[in-house]
Amino acid sequence: MKKVFYVFMLFGLFFLQGCQGEPTEPVIPTIVCGTNEELIEGVCEAIYEPEELALMNAIANFETMSNYKLDVTIQNGVLLYDAEIEFDDEKSSFLFDGQKEYFENVGGVIHHYIPQGEVYAKETITLDPLGEYDFFKAFEIEWFTYNNGKYFMNLQNQDEAQVFFEASFPESELSGFEMTIVDDYVTEMIFFLLAEEVNYRFIIEFNSIGTVNIVLPTV
Repeated sequence: MKKVFYVFMLFGLFFLQGCQGEPTEPVIPTIVCGTNEELIEGVCEAIYEPEELALMNAIANFETMSNYKLDVTIQNGVLLYDAEIEFDDEKSSFLFDGQKEYFENVGGVIHHYIPQGEVYAKETITLDPLGEYDFFKAFEIEWFTYNNGKYFMNLQNQDEAQVFFEASFPESELSGFEMTIVDDYVTEMIFFLLAEEVNYRFIIEFNSIGTVNIVLPTV
């Protein structure tokens, strides 16, 4: 009886093995990319429009810019004020109404060179007055929307940007902020500041990127 049982066991094993069939190939999951993404070599990569890439590169270039010139025009009604601001790493200069002042940051100590007729005097100050002119380095990509060749700051972000000007224009209101980008660099900014019922129009042009050379005066 035991022999018959073992024979049936043996035939049962052969039967089960025969029913298993051919081995199936592993199922490869389908990769579904999101909006503005494309599957490249098995990986979803973001696809950007040229104007999006230009903005991303311009914001990234802001972070590394330490040598450039700003030509600033401020319009108040019929009055125009022009200033030229230069940055050369730890040195900077401010030209307004024919007078040029210099600043140098040495280990956190600010040296201020003041014109005194044909010569310059030197003093030490605690705060660089030109520090607020690099406000754009705090910009975020999502703050801007592209339209017809310009990059406009979103309305909800203009209140955030206004704090950059609070020292010179307290309780002011920023509006109409737009940027122009050429070859991955911002070339111009235009915006309005309303302060004490006076509306100021600012035009800031970026020039001489990487070529500014400031020579401090001898005192």
